[in-house]
Amino acid sequence: MGGDLNARYMRIKTSLQREIAGTPPHTRIRSRSDLVRDFKVSRTTIDRAISELIGEGILYARDGSGTYVAERNGMWPGNGAMRSWGVLLPDIRHYTYPGILRGIEHVGFENGVNVIVGNIENQVARQTSYLRNFIKSQVTGVIIVPARPNPSEGLEDQLSSMLAEVTDNDIPFVFCNRNTPGIEAPQVISNDFHGGHLAARHLIERGYRRIAYIAHPRYAISLNRFMGYASALAAAGGKPDDGLVVFSDSWDFETPGRDEMGRMLDGPNPPDAVVCFTDLIAKGAYHAILERGLVPGRDIGIVGYDDSMVCVTLDIPLTSVKVDSYELGRQAAQFLLDVGGQWASHRSASIILTPELVARQSTERA
Repeated sequence: MGGDLNARYMRIKTSLQREIAGTPPHTRIRSRSDLVRDFKVSRTTIDRAISELIGEGILYARDGSGTYVAERNGMWPGNGAMRSWGVLLPDIRHYTYPGILRGIEHVGFENGVNVIVGNIENQVARQTSYLRNFIKSQVTGVIIVPARPNPSEGLEDQLSSMLAEVTDNDIPFVFCNRNTPGIEAPQVISNDFHGGHLAARHLIERGYRRIAYIAHPRYAISLNRFMGYASALAAAGGKPDDGLVVFSDSWDFETPGRDEMGRMLDGPNPPDAVVCFTDLIAKGAYHAILERGLVPGRDIGIVGYDDSMVCVTLDIPLTSVKVDSYELGRQAAQFLLDVGGQWASHRSASIILTPELVARQSTERA
């Protein structure tokens, strides 16, 4: 019986810590009677939790006016441990993820949060291991850019199981950049449909007509960008040509663009433009065009995606759809701060950023 009471008390104390984690100092917390009602525990349990939090410098009391959040210090939220977030990134080598991490780290630094990074290298075993370590470390929140889908590894089932453990330990989490189907959780993502539409519409407006689409294997993001591309073609009175649409079997950075663009250009009805799933796929397509004595922009239009440094390192700079990766990370981190202990009531929340097109010479048709 005593063990059950201790477990209940620790659960209430942990929940209170998370609830006030994103609350500004000197903010009055809810009344003890409200906490008794909402947590469905005795007044004694609430009093014990609050007393310990006051003793640890997390809260302070004012006679006759209630209990308040204390000033942050290096030991927030108490128990000798700094408040911390776990961050999962699929592959730190990819140009998108350093920007996301910068956004998270800046918010964490400004609010006294230690950021622990797990580079999972798109491996389900590493993703599971890092999540277990985050739970053991008692992080106060997790931001997840999930590993890309791999049905053979059962990745989505394993991630769902691990996130259930994260939730059971009262740790809030947020998906960033992409989510995982079947798991209801807050997400901060970019509007990929809109981005694909922007890319294809731009090419149509520049006079290109046979517009190809090259992407990595089918999953939510590559399909959403494709649907945006197809929508733009339909709005102009056309439709995708099956011979010009490729979802590659490869996750390689540049190879799908080079191989598939080369195959299309060597075929009987080559495209005059291409929308690429990433800037690196576009770089591969760019080299396939040059290898055939053609000029990007003049002969074949190319639009990449992400507006990375790749775009300005090519001799003919690459038009691309810009996604603000820093803002994705910043807003995911800010969400954790703002929601605090009320995470469960925000599980269906979505923050969707709008991408924009950055036009350069790769679509300047003469």
